[in-house]
Amino acid sequence: MHFGIWNIRGLMDPTRQAEVMKFVISNNICCVSILETKLPTAHFETISCSMIFGWEWLSNFDYSVRGRIWVGWNPSLVEFVAELINAQIIHGAVKCLHLRTSLNLSVVYGEHTFVSRRPLWNDIIQLSSSLMDHSWMVAGDFNAIRDLSDRLGSPNT
Repeated sequence: MHFGIWNIRGLMDPTRQAEVMKFVISNNICCVSILETKLPTAHFETISCSMIFGWEWLSNFDYSVRGRIWVGWNPSLVEFVAELINAQIIHGAVKCLHLRTSLNLSVVYGEHTFVSRRPLWNDIIQLSSSLMDHSWMVAGDFNAIRDLSDRLGSPNT
């Protein structure tokens, strides 16, 4: 199973949508997460359905007007069952249909301040206690850095 995650920083441009499709196809990806799409809710259905034909998609627009997290998967290869969706995380089980294996996937887009990220960390801690004996992948943009020199292209917050 190949997974992809991309902080795209804008998906309204059709060339960006084509780049996502090329990324998925060239890397043989069965499940992809797209972060920071910068799209209004009204465009989710149209763009997600046209970007990669036949794929299924979900987002966190119901919990964040910015809908910063999208998860897409090829339903002929995998099944994704969401178990937790909120403003900073989409978590669920990914089942590979051909290998009969599964893993838990948490896709994160953290808020920009450490205080606002506290609920995210609480969710991750709670998930970790229930997933101790299971495969689990956590990926995304935590919007947290260890050193100021790690930051590129954005002001310090």
